[in-house]
Amino acid sequence: MNAVSHVIEVSAENFQVEVAEKSNEVPVLLEFYADEAEPSQQLAPVLSRLAEEYAGKFRLARVNIQQNQQLVQQLGVRTLPTIKIIVKGQMAENLEGPQEESQLRTILDQLTQSPMERIREQLDLFLASGDRKNAIEMLQQIIAEEPKNYALHAELCDLLFMEDRIDEGKQILAALPAETEGINKPKSRIEFIDASIDLAAIDELGRQVEEQPDNIQTRIDLAVQLIVDDQIEPALDHLLEALKKDREWDEQAARKTMIKVFDLLGKGNELATAYRRKMFTYLH
Repeated sequence: MNAVSHVIEVSAENFQVEVAEKSNEVPVLLEFYADEAEPSQQLAPVLSRLAEEYAGKFRLARVNIQQNQQLVQQLGVRTLPTIKIIVKGQMAENLEGPQEESQLRTILDQLTQSPMERIREQLDLFLASGDRKNAIEMLQQIIAEEPKNYALHAELCDLLFMEDRIDEGKQILAALPAETEGINKPKSRIEFIDASIDLAAIDELGRQVEEQPDNIQTRIDLAVQLIVDDQIEPALDHLLEALKKDREWDEQAARKTMIKVFDLLGKGNELATAYRRKMFTYLH
C-alpha cells in the first residue's frame, strides 16, 4: 500500500475488499494505467494530487493493466487512461481517455459533498445573486422534510433576520438547542440589529467619524450600522482602527465586536480569516 492510506494498488486478489467493500464508505476512483504509457504518466500526478487534497473523501485505487489482465477484461477497459468511479458497489462514472483536472474536481465534488455541503453550495448561489427569497423557500422545504436538522433552522433564522422578518427569526432562534451548529451566526446578527436600533444613520455616523476620528464609540457605532447594512469589510476596517487607537477601551469592545462579526461570517470564511490575522497582529 502507498504511504498515503487513501491511495492503493489493486489486484484481483484484493479488489473485493479494497474496492467493492470500501466503496460503501467512500467513492473509489479506479485508475487503470501502464507505467510506460504517456497518457498515464500525465494523469497520475493529477490524481495523486487530488487524492492528497481531498484527504480521504475518496480512495484512489490504481490498477496496473500489465499485471492485472483479468480485471482489465472483466471491467471492459479499452484505452488508457481509463477511470472508473465506484460508489456503493456500483459504477458511477466511466471516463476514458485524457481528463481535465477541472472536470475531475467537478465529479469528485458532486460525489463527496455531504448533503449539508450541497445545500450550502445552493444557498451560496442564491445569496450571491441577492435572491434571499428563493434561499428562504428552499430552506423551508428542506426543513419540512428534515425537521430535526437544526443547522438548517439556524441558517433560515439568519436569512429571516437579513430580510427584516425579525419576529419570525426570533421565534425560531428561541426554540433551537443551545449547541446547534451555526447558531452563533443568527445570534450575532440579531444582537447587531438590536444594537443598531437607537443609533444614528450610517451617513450621519460617517460624518461624525470624519470630524472626530479619535472618538472610538462613534467608530464602533458606525461599524455596527455597516454590519446591519451587510457592509462587513468596511465595518471590520473601522473596528480595526478602533482597536489600534485603544485596544482596552470599554473592556475591549472593539475586539469583542470583531469576534461577533467572525461568528456572523461563519466557520471557514475567508474574510474572517484575513481579519483574524490582522486583529491578532494589533493585539500582539
